[in-house]
Amino acid sequence: MAKEIISQVLSPTNATYVNGLSAERRFSLAILKNSWQKLVEKDGQGVTDKFVTEDDATHAAQVFVNRIIPVKMQPRVMGASKNGASYSANKHFTQSETVGIELLTVIDDPILIPRARKDMIPVDLAAEQTEMFSNRLATIINGATAGSKLMESYKSDAGNHVTISSSDVTNKLVLQRLIEANTLLDEGDQEHGIDIFPAETRIDVFKVTYRPALLGAGILNLGGANYAYDIARQGGVSKDAQQRKLEDGYIGEIDGNPVHLISNESLQHASEFCGFPANELKASPFVGYIASSYANARGVSTTERIKVVDDPDGQGIRLQPYVKMGVATWYPKGVVTIATESYNPIEELKTLFTGVTGITFKLKAAGSRLWPTGATFASVTAAGFTVNGLAATDDNLLDHLKGVVYYVGAAQATSVHDFAVKYAAATEKGSVTVGNAVSATVANGQFINVLAIADDGSVSLFAHKAVIA
Repeated sequence: MAKEIISQVLSPTNATYVNGLSAERRFSLAILKNSWQKLVEKDGQGVTDKFVTEDDATHAAQVFVNRIIPVKMQPRVMGASKNGASYSANKHFTQSETVGIELLTVIDDPILIPRARKDMIPVDLAAEQTEMFSNRLATIINGATAGSKLMESYKSDAGNHVTISSSDVTNKLVLQRLIEANTLLDEGDQEHGIDIFPAETRIDVFKVTYRPALLGAGILNLGGANYAYDIARQGGVSKDAQQRKLEDGYIGEIDGNPVHLISNESLQHASEFCGFPANELKASPFVGYIASSYANARGVSTTERIKVVDDPDGQGIRLQPYVKMGVATWYPKGVVTIATESYNPIEELKTLFTGVTGITFKLKAAGSRLWPTGATFASVTAAGFTVNGLAATDDNLLDHLKGVVYYVGAAQATSVHDFAVKYAAATEKGSVTVGNAVSATVANGQFINVLAIADDGSVSLFAHKAVIA
């Protein structure tokens, strides 16, 4: 529920004075505009929209798609002692499998604009809010699209993962590693009737902080000094690339694939759709992925993107957004994740909570996730601490918290991966029972890092810097 900020700051004590004289103040009619990235992955590259129509996305909770399973025939030799007759002894019945995409994610928080607020600000607030919602919506769709790929890839034993190490960067092997990653899609997914994921269906998506490494790879590998100057001047990855960073993140091509940057806000949505802390993908070794639209589907309904109605609580208007969507990754082999070191947060969480049952990892919108919240640290001494108040409650106040672990270290954990790596190396570590004292050796200035997980896979990080006399 929105909470209105109530305050009153009036003249004369806060009036503008210049050299002892009260000076006039005015509001500019111009507005400082916000800026958001638009859709990164469009239909046909990295994701397909063809399986879900606008009407499907609007009215259906789930859409199923049939795939005809290929008939696996073996050649034979006529006249041979086995199966050599005029007609083959083998017969095959046609079969199909069904995959589905859930369409239950909605974006519909109302935006309230009281008349008093409209009258006192010389700006069309409704128009500005409508424009901002429409623009920012793309970052949510980007996040869901990326999050679906990452979730299924990290969950799957068949997931394709490539590491571009610091030594690869030093030795100018970034492009080579990306070619190797792209080649994994050439291997296809035989189990699902895909001999090779078609080249025209692929896209490379990287977080913005990895652009320097990509640029360096392009300078090295795309044709010598003249090419290098062209690339550096245009700021892209390949020669003649025209950047569209704000439009869709496009910065060029590598190994025949279009290369796009995904903004930090889109990346935050991706983290949250996966149930990770908001900063997970930005702060972790993750740098990007290569994906084919043959493996990933999306449906979005914007039939009534925003409705404007009178506010029932008083004079003013209420903007009622409504967007319904769903994303699915049917074939994890159609996604290759890329990181600077071994990185799989789902496997790391499973290791941290070995023996804990009832945790489900699934794509889920942030607004309905059971985020663990409310942690406070009490009785922090050199001999231990207590965590109070931590819970993952739903609308009925039922607690869905499944596990809490901690380690004591020199710095605050910045991501699930950071926590998992430092937990493995820590001396003081273990599980936490909320409200019960934990025995641990804690030195002044050290951080007590806590990671909590709910039964829907939602993860929260907490930290407390110990002050011990």
